[in-house]
Amino acid sequence: MSLHPKTCPEVPASTAAVARAAFPRGNPYLRLRDALGTVFSDAPFAPLFPSRGQPAEAPWRLALVTVLQFAENLSDRRAAEAVRGRIDWKYLLGLELADPGFDASVLSEFRTRLVTGGAEALLLDTLLALCREHKLLVARGRQRTDSTHVLGAVRALNRLGCAIETLQAALNALAAAAPEWLRTHADPAWVERYAKPADEVHIPKGEAARRAYAEQIGHDGHALLAAIMAPDAPVWLREVPAVTLLRQVWVQTFCLVPAEAGADRGASAPGADSLRVGWRTPAEGFPPALLRITSPYDPDMHVAQKRATTWIGYKVHMTETCDEERPHLVTHVETTPAPIVDRDTLQQVHGSLAAKDLLPGSHLVDAGYVDAEHRVASVRDHGVTLIGPAPKDQQWQARTPGAFTLQDFRLDWDRQVATCPAGHPSQSWTVNPRQGRMVMRARFSRTHCQACALKPRCTRSARRLLTLRPREEHAALGAARIRETQEAYAAQYRLRAGIEGTLSQAVRTMHLRRARYIGLAKVHLQHVLTAAALNLVRVAAWLAGTPLARTRQSAFVRLMAHPA
Repeated sequence: MSLHPKTCPEVPASTAAVARAAFPRGNPYLRLRDALGTVFSDAPFAPLFPSRGQPAEAPWRLALVTVLQFAENLSDRRAAEAVRGRIDWKYLLGLELADPGFDASVLSEFRTRLVTGGAEALLLDTLLALCREHKLLVARGRQRTDSTHVLGAVRALNRLGCAIETLQAALNALAAAAPEWLRTHADPAWVERYAKPADEVHIPKGEAARRAYAEQIGHDGHALLAAIMAPDAPVWLREVPAVTLLRQVWVQTFCLVPAEAGADRGASAPGADSLRVGWRTPAEGFPPALLRITSPYDPDMHVAQKRATTWIGYKVHMTETCDEERPHLVTHVETTPAPIVDRDTLQQVHGSLAAKDLLPGSHLVDAGYVDAEHRVASVRDHGVTLIGPAPKDQQWQARTPGAFTLQDFRLDWDRQVATCPAGHPSQSWTVNPRQGRMVMRARFSRTHCQACALKPRCTRSARRLLTLRPREEHAALGAARIRETQEAYAAQYRLRAGIEGTLSQAVRTMHLRRARYIGLAKVHLQHVLTAAALNLVRVAAWLAGTPLARTRQSAFVRLMAHPA
């Protein structure tokens, strides 16, 4: 399929006449076409298509249809039918009434081109640029960010199920890639053992029987890997993706243990008479969640837990504007593996917004995104003020009236000396790394502390020890804690709650929390298209003059709020 960019056509007169007659009071898609034009053009998509071959469908139309199908939560087939049969879609796409449209498979091919060409963000960025041209979006305003979990598109498997499915996937891949080699090296018993999916396999009852069955699976996989790694085996077999996954899953699921520790529960490992393949337990340790494979069909999925929610899949972070005089538009979407904590994505979010020249002046986030280090770095690197809850002082002094907290000590950063409320200077000031961060520890003299009359209000140990952040972070944290006590902060931070409404809208109307595709790149494309669809819907509502909806209240709450 080749592409020769063309100028986007005007709406045909016959289509316009029928659309105006069908929607005398207006229509969101008619307003979008009248106000924003075609939204997309062919030129930005030209690098994704070859210059020779059969002419492709106009990519600007495919991009617009892709966004529309996410806005209305349509399948490819139903979206293609809408192109053929809906007048409002034909008006927005500039099509003749008799235009037959295209086959539904074209949409899947277009998404594949976006992912293969690394152009997942192209649709959202193009729409944002158009909104900037129409003064619907400006930089250095207010923005807010929050995240939610995303369930993977493949079913969750327990450890044993993952091992069985991974071995089955490797056998199937080798059967297609090297059938004669596999026929020679496969155990005939594997046919019956791995003919069914993991959820249809009969697992023996009883701890000993289950352990023996699991270790038999481990022995089979180990035997297959040993045959692949043998000197006489074709070297390219080791590069088969399913074999690479098998090796990784076997390392995280099984381990080699001395045969005498339980030789009756599994066969010895090939080439190691004194060892056998054993089931890995917490005693041997497990890989971290970010490295642990949970399914051979989507290795990018990982298990994560946030408070009471545990899931296997991904995490999506959405950033949107929240200025009162303009529509609230999603400016950036970040899709990450599920175990990545929120604060580790903030730098990437700011970097991406800076590349679009859409950095906010103030950024509203929850406690998961912000700490003292990020407060300093955001202002220093991007001129962005983070607004979010500061971590609380968890020491007993902060919870005891009259006790001396860190704020009661005078800190001389230049001389590296801390002075306690009794006037005694610190005995030492050392710099120590802690969890990848630099902290200062100021220790006071045991002699001074033991003889001090204020000791009951200061420390319960033999002497007081202060743990300090670097100077700029210490000042930023102290200023943030003071600011949170002011009424203006509460009114300002209250705006952050609106991002949860955006996530709710995306979940209810576009199924944001369920991955449609497999793999991080394709799931990210889903989230980018969801954000573009949200923006298109919101711009249409803004053009129609529709006010922002208020938080819904139950009938009982409304009744009690307005008594007779």
